[in-house]
Amino acid sequence: MRLGLKIEDAVRLNPELKKYTYYKDGKMRIDFRDKDALHLYNKTVLKHVFNIHMDFHRGALIPTPVSRYLFIKNLCESFKEKNRRDAKEVLEIGTGSGILAIMVAKYYRCKVYATEVVKEYIELARENLRRNNLEDRVKIVDSRGKVIEGIPEIEGKKFDIILSYPPFYSTHSVPSRRSFGGAYAREVELIGGGKYGEEFSLRILREGIKYLREGGVIGLMLSHKPRERREIIEKEIVNLGLTLERDRIEVGKRVRYIIKGYLH
Repeated sequence: MRLGLKIEDAVRLNPELKKYTYYKDGKMRIDFRDKDALHLYNKTVLKHVFNIHMDFHRGALIPTPVSRYLFIKNLCESFKEKNRRDAKEVLEIGTGSGILAIMVAKYYRCKVYATEVVKEYIELARENLRRNNLEDRVKIVDSRGKVIEGIPEIEGKKFDIILSYPPFYSTHSVPSRRSFGGAYAREVELIGGGKYGEEFSLRILREGIKYLREGGVIGLMLSHKPRERREIIEKEIVNLGLTLERDRIEVGKRVRYIIKGYLH
């Protein structure tokens, strides 16, 4: 699979994108600071590269398809390498539009439970499942503000993979109109917690370890900065007795880290 689309190819496949293009140094470019352009381009990539039909909430983060695919590919393939079998059951924390859950179900044929707290996102994720005929493989769960423990739909279950691209706001963050990758900070999303926004990730680790099968992995995708957040999370993985692994992925100019804790 060739990941991504050149601007010229994206415009050819979706002529609506043409109105967002301009030329610089003789090359066609798209102004990705325009949220409508980013929305349309990523929908085009999903449709023509990944054969996934999706929409995104206009007030939410617009996910980059390639980095999400590299994240789930890394987790599923490293799980298979270590356990000599495919992952079967996966739990995603904070699914948003459902893109990670859909990719896991479509490309790795897993049964996925995907939690979300925002009502509009839950409705959209379920609609995206219908668009891709994956309702039998993915169950969207209203977390009602819980992380993992205390969610009735997953109590007593064990998973091969628990994954999240977790919220990362610090304790003192406030709702604002400042844009984050096309999204605006909403009060309900300001739940990272801690000095560096690490607390939500730590809760995933502390609660998630009880829901892992032997050989299972908790995988978090984290941004490049701040380094301190990654270090705190990695230290907790070791403290919990999990085996720490770290991988780095680059998509364009963006660097992301996949932090993994294996239960052995």
